[in-house]
Amino acid sequence: MEAGGEFYHEKQRWQRCGVHTLNNLFQKEVFTKEHFDRIANALAPGKFLNPHKSMLGTGNYDINVLSMALQEKKYTIKWFDKRKDPSAVNLKVILGFIINTKSSRILWNSYHWFAIKNINNKWYNFDSKKGTPEEFKEGVKGLYGYLKHILDSGNQVFVVVPDGKADEVYKKDDIDQATNQMEGLTVKETKADP
Repeated sequence: MEAGGEFYHEKQRWQRCGVHTLNNLFQKEVFTKEHFDRIANALAPGKFLNPHKSMLGTGNYDINVLSMALQEKKYTIKWFDKRKDPSAVNLKVILGFIINTKSSRILWNSYHWFAIKNINNKWYNFDSKKGTPEEFKEGVKGLYGYLKHILDSGNQVFVVVPDGKADEVYKKDDIDQATNQMEGLTVKETKADP
């Protein structure tokens, strides 16, 4: 594994992007293929074909493995609600984002994990397929635009937060607005009923 200049940045090896994603998120080698294999095997004990990893032993771990690995380090993955705008995320409480992109192949679909993380008040894309981390030049505005593009393209965004902070992922104003909208719907529905 390599340090990418001033940052720790693991580059893609086999189908181990899930391992690289978490190590890039923590900015050091915390997890290994063997560690992820143990988690995948614990999730599907005794299964010949493990649904949580590649049957070829090359990696290709699913969200369950990443989630369990993060739980061991006292972090939680929260699935980003696509109905919300990315600017609704409370950037002050999160460790970073995990992105899962899908590429269609002739006979199968391929998935790729990578991390987005804030370091020294700058947001970076730590995609293991890239030679070095890439800074979002427009700062938070560029980050939000990129996340919106990822979501609009049918890909998935996960937010990583310390344990106990999952309820703080979205800014309070956004939560209050959603609650008011739901209460408004309930009142309107109640009045419409005979």
